[in-house]
Amino acid sequence: MENSEILIDPMALAKIIYHTSSNIHKEVAGYLIGRVINDHSIEISDAAIARQHGTSVHVDLNDADQAIIAERLEKEELNEVIIGWYHSHPHMGAHFFSATDVATQKRYEFFLKQAIGLVLDPYKYVMTGIPDDIDIHAWRVGDADYGTEVPFKLMKDTNKIILNILEHLKRERVLDQAVSQIIHSLNPKLEQALSEMLNWGIGGAISEGRGIAFRKVVLFGVLIQALVLLGIFFIVWAIILLTI
Repeated sequence: MENSEILIDPMALAKIIYHTSSNIHKEVAGYLIGRVINDHSIEISDAAIARQHGTSVHVDLNDADQAIIAERLEKEELNEVIIGWYHSHPHMGAHFFSATDVATQKRYEFFLKQAIGLVLDPYKYVMTGIPDDIDIHAWRVGDADYGTEVPFKLMKDTNKIILNILEHLKRERVLDQAVSQIIHSLNPKLEQALSEMLNWGIGGAISEGRGIAFRKVVLFGVLIQALVLLGIFFIVWAIILLTI
């Protein structure tokens, strides 16, 4: 597109390559975070991963997680937005934008016309370990029914890169909060349910002379729920650490 400029922070690109190369047997995806420069140009400063389901030829991101991440970015006034998405085409090449990719990209451009879709094929890079072997292309759709490749380049402004790293450290806290909110969304009424059970059940049990036994049952139930939540927390963090 005319006068279009897409700048990618090296740290952001490294995270995207690391994530997409973590699994060469199925597609993976994530969100691009950055800033709008003008009508056609953007800066990509980071990437975020959310819950997803992928196969060897398709991947779906969780829309609820997208909303959570966007809300956190807005709340913290980082002057950044979800500026597009990325996904992998393992062992297929990144030189094409499928009909499904076009439909997905149109959704992003509906809300932000400067949004881009980044496609990577990490297969050769995984085999050689040479960064130049990563196959990567950026796409926009516009008013067409097909993808148009758009050029991109890495940021070279040292001051801007340093600022992005400093903002990344702040953003990590924001994304941590988003992850916590995602975990809570898996069972949002647990705390309320436990409170109601304790307030209602223990009083009734004590009045019937079964207080001690009932407390043991309740405490055992709370322990099981706590262990389940703790397990979910570590699983989510393990997935994030293995995929970023």
